[in-house]
Amino acid sequence: MIEFKQVSKKYPTGQLALYNINLTLEAGEMVFITGHSGAGKSTLLKLVAMLERPTKGEVLIGGRSLSKLGRSQIPNYRRRIGFIFQDPHLLYDRTVFDNIALPLRIAGMGQSETRRRVQAALDKVGLTGRENTFPLMLSAGEKQRVGIARAMVNKPTIILADEPTGNLDPELAQDIMFTFAQFNELGATVMIASHDHALVERMKKRTIVLQKVD
Repeated sequence: MIEFKQVSKKYPTGQLALYNINLTLEAGEMVFITGHSGAGKSTLLKLVAMLERPTKGEVLIGGRSLSKLGRSQIPNYRRRIGFIFQDPHLLYDRTVFDNIALPLRIAGMGQSETRRRVQAALDKVGLTGRENTFPLMLSAGEKQRVGIARAMVNKPTIILADEPTGNLDPELAQDIMFTFAQFNELGATVMIASHDHALVERMKKRTIVLQKVD
């Protein structure tokens, strides 16, 4: 379960990104976060990933406040999170396999289990057989799928996606959303920030609308 209790976030520049947010997501739920540009969609996701900390209030995961996590506990917590950005930030001098395997190698996983997990992730996103391809040879949709596979390879319990279909045509965007839905069916809690209202409506999931704070 993910809970926001009276959460506000104000940046050092003075920008108030979120104000007094109260929100509960059940474990295994898939929700969409929508709202105008600047409404705080990205900030909301970053608070869950502990890439940002709230100015006021608290964020709880499974009943435990993230503010109680010590610095040494944060890396282990983040291994439970799969974060997908609009730009997948791939390493262009590494193969698809190496890009996806990166989180596992950082975690010290053995070569055999790494290969098994990467192959399973490639299969899930429809890129079987592309493991030795370099990112420059991929389409925009394929690059995004590599980013998703990399985020999924650690078997995260929480998936956060920030405008993951912003650079894709409608058909590819639909495919990507169904990929997220498949991971949700496997038990992951999924939060997706999106401004594509038509696509969000087609997915028929709970939608949370953020209003821009003046």
